[in-house]
Amino acid sequence: MLREELFSLLAEGAALVQFDEPVLTEVVFSRPRQNRTFMCGALDAKRSPGEELAFALELINRVVAGAPAGRTAVHVCRGNWSRDESLALEGSYRPLLPYLREVGAGILMLELCTPRAGELDVLSALPDRLRIGVGVVNPKTDSVESHDEILHKSERAIQVFGRDRVLLNPDCGFATFSDNPVSNPDVAERKLAAIAAVAGELRTKHGINENT
Repeated sequence: MLREELFSLLAEGAALVQFDEPVLTEVVFSRPRQNRTFMCGALDAKRSPGEELAFALELINRVVAGAPAGRTAVHVCRGNWSRDESLALEGSYRPLLPYLREVGAGILMLELCTPRAGELDVLSALPDRLRIGVGVVNPKTDSVESHDEILHKSERAIQVFGRDRVLLNPDCGFATFSDNPVSNPDVAERKLAAIAAVAGELRTKHGINENT
């Protein structure tokens, strides 16, 4: 079903199709059953993190096989259903590297604005074929990140990955549930506008084509 939807969207002209895999962080940062997030309610019989990640990798690669890598993405975060940071998972991307290195999608959209995501340098060994969507704003706060703050995070990502591999994005979506969004439309628009302004500045500074 996912393959059918993917290729249908691509045929209709979708520039990018993203698959959300937030449950991967629950696999590697597992908590006692009573503290699990809603993402992992079906994992009562889960195997070791390594086995679960290998299974997840096999599945996503079957879904995207044959699709243009540059138009497929995988998103990973640590939870975006509540503004209460104590309910969200925490941990470095290091235990996810075996999955991230081998995923068949060509773009990784990653939560990186929050300290809960760990250090950016952990991702420096990812293969050059992958473009990295770097989270530069937090969708769960009302305060809009400053231009300089977003610019600093973006420039740091360019240092690590190179200018042609970096994309800028929010850590996650602004409306986890249709009836209970984590951010109101005005805040979301202002955060997206802030990202766009920095992206435009960086394209000019680094001589990057507008369509890149």
